[in-house]
Amino acid sequence: MVRRVERRVCVELGAAVVAAVIGTLAAPAGATDKLSAVRKANAEADEGPSRKTGGVRVGALAGVGFPRPLTIEGVVGIERAIAVGAEYGVMPSSTIGGVDMALRSIAGDARIFPFRGPFFLGLRGGHQRFGASMTASLGTLGSVTETLIVDTWFINFRIGALWMWDSWLAVGIEAGLQIPLSSSVASSLPPNLPNDARITNATTTLTRVTDALGTTVLPTVDLLRIGLVL
Repeated sequence: MVRRVERRVCVELGAAVVAAVIGTLAAPAGATDKLSAVRKANAEADEGPSRKTGGVRVGALAGVGFPRPLTIEGVVGIERAIAVGAEYGVMPSSTIGGVDMALRSIAGDARIFPFRGPFFLGLRGGHQRFGASMTASLGTLGSVTETLIVDTWFINFRIGALWMWDSWLAVGIEAGLQIPLSSSVASSLPPNLPNDARITNATTTLTRVTDALGTTVLPTVDLLRIGLVL
């Protein structure tokens, strides 16, 4: 009887040990599976070609920055190596220091992703029209309004980052340098005006503004680009 009890105890003890060993070995495997699932769920398209579209992604981005406060861009990305698109930029009509200003631009755009991640080198090229106007009061002679319009062809070298997730969200930031290739200036000031210092001052002010934003090298920055990519 005693031997039977001892055998039963040994069997039960052995079964408990085996169960403990199996549980110990299975736990890390389960944890590893869970960790892999989390990593897979959080994986970004930036790690390589998009899994949803076979490496080709189409999207639309909107941005805020300088010198074009508002931009809208359509973009096509290929294998997370290159992205090309077209952009429309605008500065809504605004008045600063008595000068009324407005800007419109249209450009082609290309980005190269050398490491197949979010970091890119970019080149933008296109046309920009910037207009500025100012009114000079001549007392009893009335007032004179002058408008200067600058048409500029430019290229814009940039560097930045553009994250594109499989959740269809895209977020980016960039900075660069805009270089004018050619520019032309048109003035609405009528001829044969009196030689008045107020007219001269208005013309000088407009010329400085249009030179700054239309005919000189400009730093460019996109504080935020956000949109959807399919």
